[in-house]
Amino acid sequence: MYLPASTQNVSADEPASLAIPSGAGAITVRIAGLRNSDGSLSVALFSAKKGFPGKFDKAVRTLSIPASAEPVVVFGDVPWGTYALAVRHDENGNGKLDANFLGMPKEGVGTSNNPKSSFGPPSFKDASFMLDRKNLEMTIKLRYL
Repeated sequence: MYLPASTQNVSADEPASLAIPSGAGAITVRIAGLRNSDGSLSVALFSAKKGFPGKFDKAVRTLSIPASAEPVVVFGDVPWGTYALAVRHDENGNGKLDANFLGMPKEGVGTSNNPKSSFGPPSFKDASFMLDRKNLEMTIKLRYL
């Protein structure tokens, strides 16, 4: 059965527009697997693969909190879209992620979706998620290598 598509009449003076849902929401991140409460935790919100997951200065937002037994951070008023999160546990408080001579992290790291990666950091694609509602909650499990 054929059903005609609906049409919208517009004048040449008024551009046609397609209604695209828009909004903003909050992302609540619970961090699991913390091996101690030394130092601080930094959580970075990325909107693109550039810099993900290690270059926190490329993130659209970064939050830092003291390490604690049940850490939670909330990114409020985030425009709907595709994002990925990266977390690092700066145990010694030196402001960076310490690595061994092979470049592997000596401190805890984690990303959204908790992807399994056998070699190298996860990709933005593997860690990305869609924020399309007012409240989104997730848990990121830290890994210590």
